[in-house]
Amino acid sequence: MSLTDWPDLAALASPVPALGEETRVFLPPLELLAQRWNELEPMLRRSTERTCCYEPIDLLMLAGTGQVGIWLCMRGEEIDAVLVSQVTTYPRRRIFEMLFAGGSNLRAWRDAAVAALDKHARELGCTHVACAGRPGWARAWGGHATGDIIMVREI
Repeated sequence: MSLTDWPDLAALASPVPALGEETRVFLPPLELLAQRWNELEPMLRRSTERTCCYEPIDLLMLAGTGQVGIWLCMRGEEIDAVLVSQVTTYPRRRIFEMLFAGGSNLRAWRDAAVAALDKHARELGCTHVACAGRPGWARAWGGHATGDIIMVREI
């Protein structure tokens, strides 16, 4: 089972390259997510705790129903990061949204992730990639802050 329709998914799910090779950023089969969940869950926990709207297991369940994509950034057998995406269709535009990211070695996977996510977003008919996060993410992803902030008020 794959998490989304992507024509090149078979090529991306090929055997993991040997250590020392470039970072691969891909949507893995659900089975791989389940097998490596003990590594992925702590990576996602830090970012899900910021919103208090999701637990990592909620994201895995949403991936299983095709509502979100869980991306892996891997070098060899090593998982450097996990990213969670969702496509939102508005009346006048389709946006590829990054919901969560967690991991380490940002410099090792950032450029590969931006390229893979942008390519996928275009293939899905999206015109923009968006995310909400700490200010440092604008620099890391090469985006720009809109000047807006997200406000939350408990009631």
